[in-house]
Amino acid sequence: MKLSENALTVLERRYLSKDNDGNLIEKPEDMFRRVARNIASAEAKYGKDKKQVKAIEDDFYKLMTSLDFLPNSPTLMNAGKDIQQLSACFVLPIGDSMESIFDALKNAAMIHKSGGGTGFSFSRLRPKNDAVMSTKGVSSGPVSFMKVFNAATEAIKQGGTRRGANMGILRVDHPDINDFVGCKEDLTVLTNFNISVAATDKFMRAVAKGQDYELVNPRTGKPQGKISAKEMFDHIVSMAWKSGDPGMIFIDKINDGNPTPKVGEVESTNPCVAGDTWVHTGHGPCKALDLLNTQFTARIDGHDFQTGSQGFFRTATKRVFRLTTKEGYELRLTEDHPVRCVKSMTRYNTETGWCKAGELRPGEMIVLNDHRLKDAWPGKGTREEGYLLGLLIGDGTLKADKAVISVWEEVGHEGIMEEAMRTANTLPHRSDFSGWMSVSGRNEHRFVLGSVKALAKELGMTPGDKSITEMLEKCSSDFYRGFLRGFFDTDGSVQGSQSKGVSVRLSQSDLLRLQAVQRMLLRLGIVSRIHRNRRKAGTTLLPDGNGGSRDYPTLSQHELIISGENIVRFQKIVDFSHAEKARKLDEKLKSYRRTPNRERFVARVESIVSEGTEDVYDVQVPGVNVFDANGVKVHNCGEQPLLPFESCNLGSINLTNMIVNGKMDWKRLEAATKLAVRFLDDVIDMNRYPLPEISEMTLSNRKIGLGIMGWADLLIQMGIPYESQVAYDFAVKLMKFIQDKGRKASEELAKERGPFPNFKKSIYAKSKPVRNATVTTIAPTGTISMIADCSSGIEPIYSIAFVKRVMDNDELHYVNPHFEKACRDRGLYTDELETAVVASGSVSVIPGFPNDLKALFSTAHEISPEGHVRMQAAFQKHTDNAVSKTVNLNNNATKEDIAKIYLMAYELDCKGITVYRDGCRGTNVLESGSKKDKGEPQALQTKLFGDQFDENGKLKPRARPLVTQGATHRMTTGCGYLYVTINEDNKNLFELFARMGKAGGCAASQTEAIGRLISLALRCGIDPVAIVEQLKGIRCPERVLGKEKIYSCPDAIGKSLQAHLEMQGQKFSEMSKLDRGLRPECPECGAPIEFAEGCLVCRACGFSKC
Repeated sequence: MKLSENALTVLERRYLSKDNDGNLIEKPEDMFRRVARNIASAEAKYGKDKKQVKAIEDDFYKLMTSLDFLPNSPTLMNAGKDIQQLSACFVLPIGDSMESIFDALKNAAMIHKSGGGTGFSFSRLRPKNDAVMSTKGVSSGPVSFMKVFNAATEAIKQGGTRRGANMGILRVDHPDINDFVGCKEDLTVLTNFNISVAATDKFMRAVAKGQDYELVNPRTGKPQGKISAKEMFDHIVSMAWKSGDPGMIFIDKINDGNPTPKVGEVESTNPCVAGDTWVHTGHGPCKALDLLNTQFTARIDGHDFQTGSQGFFRTATKRVFRLTTKEGYELRLTEDHPVRCVKSMTRYNTETGWCKAGELRPGEMIVLNDHRLKDAWPGKGTREEGYLLGLLIGDGTLKADKAVISVWEEVGHEGIMEEAMRTANTLPHRSDFSGWMSVSGRNEHRFVLGSVKALAKELGMTPGDKSITEMLEKCSSDFYRGFLRGFFDTDGSVQGSQSKGVSVRLSQSDLLRLQAVQRMLLRLGIVSRIHRNRRKAGTTLLPDGNGGSRDYPTLSQHELIISGENIVRFQKIVDFSHAEKARKLDEKLKSYRRTPNRERFVARVESIVSEGTEDVYDVQVPGVNVFDANGVKVHNCGEQPLLPFESCNLGSINLTNMIVNGKMDWKRLEAATKLAVRFLDDVIDMNRYPLPEISEMTLSNRKIGLGIMGWADLLIQMGIPYESQVAYDFAVKLMKFIQDKGRKASEELAKERGPFPNFKKSIYAKSKPVRNATVTTIAPTGTISMIADCSSGIEPIYSIAFVKRVMDNDELHYVNPHFEKACRDRGLYTDELETAVVASGSVSVIPGFPNDLKALFSTAHEISPEGHVRMQAAFQKHTDNAVSKTVNLNNNATKEDIAKIYLMAYELDCKGITVYRDGCRGTNVLESGSKKDKGEPQALQTKLFGDQFDENGKLKPRARPLVTQGATHRMTTGCGYLYVTINEDNKNLFELFARMGKAGGCAASQTEAIGRLISLALRCGIDPVAIVEQLKGIRCPERVLGKEKIYSCPDAIGKSLQAHLEMQGQKFSEMSKLDRGLRPECPECGAPIEFAEGCLVCRACGFSKC
């Protein structure tokens, strides 16, 4: 295989396996074979024999060794090794509790240890100074916890080869958004975080209109003041201008493209239900409050699913709304809670989706749970006990001393009396129990049994109150069957005909009692509707008990109605003991000439009314993210930057291999796309995930991210300027081709292996099955593009040429080969041209250079901001996930330029945007002084150095005391041992002596000279930290690359001085030119660093930092 010298350097430093002594034990071909063999072994899981697996292994090997496609770095590094962690990035949710925060921190540590990066949303955390009820204290807020995460990341070296990296996100409507936006203004904190603001459509509209917008406390769900959207936007822009952070993600646009909205939303608000909500479980009905901090089995559509370990948890105090349906079902929840709703309905099909409760309108339909597949659960109470309680509530009296059940003589009442006696005999009773007793002159029979009274009391009923209590509603399914039969025996009826509609009805004046019966029936798979105020309150002429009649006040009457195929199910599992009602129901059902109307398990919205604020609760049901709330199918959601516990499985196609004689080889691109999709799907199965939750979510959605690299090189080879409409149009065409062919490959895999498990909950549910929830992503390609020897992702070229310093201190010029070829073809290439482009990295300033070549070889800083954004938007049109790109700006770019970029990105439907102004992290030093300091230079000098000035106002060194104290540090350098002695006076560090272990030579004299100059600077009051920064990182050919890397003698002196200061309590960050963004040299090879795709990369040696 053909690899450039640069590619070999990158592979040897970062990818190829080494022994314990750091010696290489594999070649590039060995690495690719290791990866191909390991990933192809997943094929055996799907029925491939050894010969077929070997053939696919060879295909994968050729795909990579041809450099047509490369997977992300963790796959190349870890596949076939013990670690076997193949993903680059993971998403971890953080809840608003100390337990959740430190669970996330622990999980992040495990991920960083395995070589991955992490993304977090801190939006659920309550703002600083907010109440913490458990400790009666106040919260420190999201930014303070970000510092904890940053410190933990600093302590972990990722998998031995990759540095820890975090993405932190905060919603723009969080009360701490101002602190978050400015949290990286001090460049020495949060050095392991990139940050982005999650901007909503509502916020962006407010920016455009110059309006205020509300900040919302995530703990309470209540507004916490308003601020100007324009002022906040300007603050975001200002910080991005200063330091490159924060970026912006447009969270509603990301959610619009979420392929599995039923599984979860991206960075959603936190919807909740009231604590009195009835939730159906595998162990019977419970109130949400009963399930706090208790893992349980949620029953959804007759299937059982395990919840998260917390069970229900309190989320906030929020405004609650009562959702009422025309059928009588009710639910109290927050307005942002997703409810399963009907999008369209035909005679044979019902298409459903998720709708926020507050956006539902009267007449729209919502979905009920269908529990016909599993209508049994354990619990308190037998069928016989239920039957007697049903009779008691229907036609009985509960007194302080006894419970009396009554039956009135009518056709068929004997059946009730017989069933009551049968059930009574199964309960404890006295030997002289005589059963039914007739009441003279009232056509009434009464039944008194102590066990009924005891049972009623045990279930929470009290004298004079025959409500269906919570304890009764929590009873077993057997109890339900008996109870409902008893209740319908006394107060139920059978009405209608096939032509007018047959129904079973239950009339009551107590609406709450009917609603409880309605919930109980639905748990048994029987849908009903309640006709409110069937008869309004008033007076009715009734017998007065003395042979006459008179008007009596009467309550409103409500009626529960069971119809359609629900009647058949009612007869099967409830039925009547009342002989006449049972006969009548059986007769009417047998008279049906056609099948009763099919139940659709939907209800129609009647109203949504606010009911004030209260504590609200949520639950996690992994895999389905749904639960039964008062019979209604609702979503469980948590607030995450992406779906909880997802990982990214990435790879990129090398576009420079897809062109022949200036034209696209579409067949080769199609073949590479198809095989790459198969490769990435196999990666999912072979990955060893750092957490079980990540494994479950990744395997459920099987998202892959196939992207591209070498876009800028492709355009150059085709003669198309990067900043041109032709390039934008071609980007759309190219990405659509890859998206279409990738989707087709995923469909073929679905035929072979089945669709991803959450397919039926995805936006593709009505389309052809696909294997992967997403197929395309344009991700950072820093080091893999160096292996492929092509440009990064969709970025323009960063520089036409650069200098690389090698061990013998020589300089090697690296010139873009496409540039060199184009110039040689025209007879333009000379030594003078090479020197000029190496010096500037560009041809824009070279007089007389052809304009068409200037346009073709425009570098990242020469592309206009609009050109960057338009290119990103072009690729976003046909990319499932986000597009990684950086808008590189010259140092003289203005805040107005950045504002324009952010607004343009939003308008062109980008999902996010990152900007980086050259040198931005080092330009604010001169701005740090106050106006007073700038106006009074002498005062500023005194502030910095005290009174160390002579009569001419010049600095003078402090006099040396007779006695100083200090320490000597021994440092190992390429020239031998270096002894650095650092002494102090009563004010601060005073002097430094540096002596080589062997006498004589230039090295000894130079180190002595450096020591003298440092001493002079210290005695003049120069900050020793500044001296450390000047010395650290200086390189010479004789380096020591052990545990403590020593690049030169000056570097050793700087590091010894830092160590001495750290012993005194001085804290140092790992900030360097790299971190400060000062157009630095690579810390490992000295070549220029690029900022591309959100990361810092060195194209000479492969160093990268995101």
